[in-house]
Amino acid sequence: TGYPPPHSDVDLKGKKEKLRQVMLGIGITLNLSVLFFYKYLFWVVSELSAISFFSGLHVREHALPLGISFFTFHAVSYLVDVYKGKVGQHSAVDFATYFFMFPHLVAGPIVRFESVRNDIRIRKRNYDLFAYGIFRFVLGLNKKILIANFVSPIADLAFASSQSYVPCLTSAEAWLGLLAYSLQIYFDFSGYSDMAIGLAAMMGIHFEENFQSPYQSHSIREFWRRWHISLSSWLRDYLYIPLGGSRVNKWITYRNLVIVFALCGLWHGAAFTFLIWGLWHGALLILERGRIGVFIEKMPVWGQRVYCFLAVMTGWVFFRADDLDHAFSYLNIMFSFGESPVNETFSIGFLNLMALSAGLVLALFGRRLFIFGRDNYKHYPLWLFGLNLFFSIFALSYLYTGSRNPFIYFNF
Repeated sequence: TGYPPPHSDVDLKGKKEKLRQVMLGIGITLNLSVLFFYKYLFWVVSELSAISFFSGLHVREHALPLGISFFTFHAVSYLVDVYKGKVGQHSAVDFATYFFMFPHLVAGPIVRFESVRNDIRIRKRNYDLFAYGIFRFVLGLNKKILIANFVSPIADLAFASSQSYVPCLTSAEAWLGLLAYSLQIYFDFSGYSDMAIGLAAMMGIHFEENFQSPYQSHSIREFWRRWHISLSSWLRDYLYIPLGGSRVNKWITYRNLVIVFALCGLWHGAAFTFLIWGLWHGALLILERGRIGVFIEKMPVWGQRVYCFLAVMTGWVFFRADDLDHAFSYLNIMFSFGESPVNETFSIGFLNLMALSAGLVLALFGRRLFIFGRDNYKHYPLWLFGLNLFFSIFALSYLYTGSRNPFIYFNF
């Protein structure tokens, strides 16, 4: 008759595709619902209850499950990649090995299944990779203990001093405290990433780099190509591009940037401070797409780097402050350029100052010491390995005698 049969291949393919879309939607919704319940529900209800219409709303706060944010992002990326056909045939054991791999379990980096599938399926003894893993682990240990832990008291003192009813902090001390926190969060998290990469390498698995000397960037756009690369690339591939990315008109692009960085901020924590931090970076990215970006590109290289570093540092105020009042109080002290009304000493120990100086030099000028390619693990400098082994003696000694100081990203 010329008509297709009632159940043609086209119909079956269409129904199968719709079913796959439904299953993908259900999987993503379930994962995000669990994340919302544990991480955001109490905060949302608390904020709504301040409005008279919702004053009767109450919900019990639940303890945050360990690593839930990273679990969720791993699960969503896996589901989307399976849907798009990027993930080939694999066993349930391979998936469980990937999903529950302890090096990246608590605080990242966000590892995609496709990047480690072959390493999981075909593992063999690789002494060069194992030695490289030891090197990266020791490097991360030294970053965390000898720099991040030693500069943290300066940041803690500055932010605590700015929170009192009569702040006992000068503008210079506020800037110094913020510089200390900027170095603390970088060496703390990049140190954790190094340790995760090192542990995985000792297991015969390659992890992608998560930091590429971000404080040496010349713009905020470049900063996000170097900072927490696994998160920024996840947001780009699974949120920004599906929203249209930059392939649409400029106003839709601006909208996409605002959405992405608002969610990026909230991903770090259920608080308005994190939301403002994300929007700050989104606003800077929007400004860099206009005339301000053209002006920045015409600046000398040192000017571009100073601009980027100061812009990132300013954003860290919201990331570190306890609430918005605290953040604005700290910013007011920073930019008042006046003396403290209370005559108290902002004391810094010699070792803390040494760690601050060393961290600043390494963060701004030590690019060659911290950038390694995924498949370039045989070519790291042996002298740097030996130097880090030497300093690890002091790091372990301090770790044994010092107080507990967990990784910052354990909170997220």
